[in-house]
Amino acid sequence: MKTRDVVRSLTFRGIVTYVTALSAIVFLLLGAVYLYFSYTSFRTLGESVMSELETLEVVYSGQSLAGVTQYIDDQLASSSIHRFYYLVTDAEGIKIAGDLPARPSYREFDDGWLGFELALQNWGQSIDVEFLAYPMLLGDGYEVMVARDYADIVDRAELVFTTLFRFLIATWILGVIGGFFSAARTLDRVERLNLEVSRIIRGGANERLQVKEEKGYIRVLAMFMNQMLEQMEALMQGVRRVSDNIAHDLRTPLTRMRNDLSQLRDRSRQEEGGQLERIIEECDELLSSFNAVLRISTLESGSRLAGGSDVELRALLRDVVELYEPLAEQRSIDLALEAPEPQVCKGDTDLLFQMFANLLDNAVKYTQSLGHIRVQMSTKLTADGSRRHCVVISDSGPGIAFLERDHVFRRFYRVESSRGEHPGHGLGLSLVQAIAQYHYGSVELANNNPGLRVKVELP
Repeated sequence: MKTRDVVRSLTFRGIVTYVTALSAIVFLLLGAVYLYFSYTSFRTLGESVMSELETLEVVYSGQSLAGVTQYIDDQLASSSIHRFYYLVTDAEGIKIAGDLPARPSYREFDDGWLGFELALQNWGQSIDVEFLAYPMLLGDGYEVMVARDYADIVDRAELVFTTLFRFLIATWILGVIGGFFSAARTLDRVERLNLEVSRIIRGGANERLQVKEEKGYIRVLAMFMNQMLEQMEALMQGVRRVSDNIAHDLRTPLTRMRNDLSQLRDRSRQEEGGQLERIIEECDELLSSFNAVLRISTLESGSRLAGGSDVELRALLRDVVELYEPLAEQRSIDLALEAPEPQVCKGDTDLLFQMFANLLDNAVKYTQSLGHIRVQMSTKLTADGSRRHCVVISDSGPGIAFLERDHVFRRFYRVESSRGEHPGHGLGLSLVQAIAQYHYGSVELANNNPGLRVKVELP
């Protein structure tokens, strides 16, 4: 099984579509989670800043500016890593206390919030840190500003987002890989089922699908197909049995009638012999039809050629062409055989002779005077390296319409335009197809522009 076939399968495409759609939905949810996390983090940060400002306001109301300065110094000295940054200025903007510069370059947000960036020293390196701050007037022209950096919030948010995004990509990749193997397994089971069906087509309706190795819905499908094959085989056997019985039952009295008429013709006067001769010819035609039906039924009974003998196709085709050359010359038809080299195939000589004789008989019958008929033989190699023999019989007659080509292989079917012009019983092509399939071959009809082109392939 090729990777290209698995990738093009509907199962793989469906799984990839599902995984992609699910990943897109998860990505949107991930974005919503990221926004919610950022919003709640900044809201908590803002609430902590406002709480600290309220504390400073209480300290100022009770201990004035000295208490605020002492509180800030205590907070800054309590730990090398502190949560808040402070700035206290007088009415003229001169810094009195805190660890922020007197006049940072800030940008204003809604509701009085400020944002600015400072370069802080961390392990001997200068790092640019974003701050969120809020100023508040204490009284007597003094102003205090409390700030807090939100680099840790951004880092946590980016960490959460990056982690979830990587998990999303990993999930998508694993989903596609799992979909590939799942599609490959399903395609393999379907391919096995196709091979089983092909085996049944080659072997006959009496073959059945193997269901022991199948599981799940494939097993159920195979069981239903086996039941359908059993019903089809029963129906085909019933129809074949009826047609065979009719042929057997009618062939015996027709044979007797023909023998009696033949004897009567020999004893009758010369002027009555012409009428009896026509009756005998009609009996011969009926007997030929019944024999053809019985031969087709035997070939279509499900058995195929086992072994067979070596048949030299060029010699066999030469015999068939020589048989019909007098009739072709009588109708001024150019009949030619093109077989450059001998070719040997396995088969039944009599059946193959009858098959090509039927095809050439139709070609001569339907080709007008001064027309031409070509019998061409060649070989070709198939994809698996086996050799197949091709015999093409083409004529310049009226041909067969495209819509009629699938029907002419049915028993007793005749094209309407030929019913009154050419006698026949509509069994010739049915017998040709039965013989070809018996030899594991095929028959194809095509347009010869003008005329009909019949291609027979044999292994």
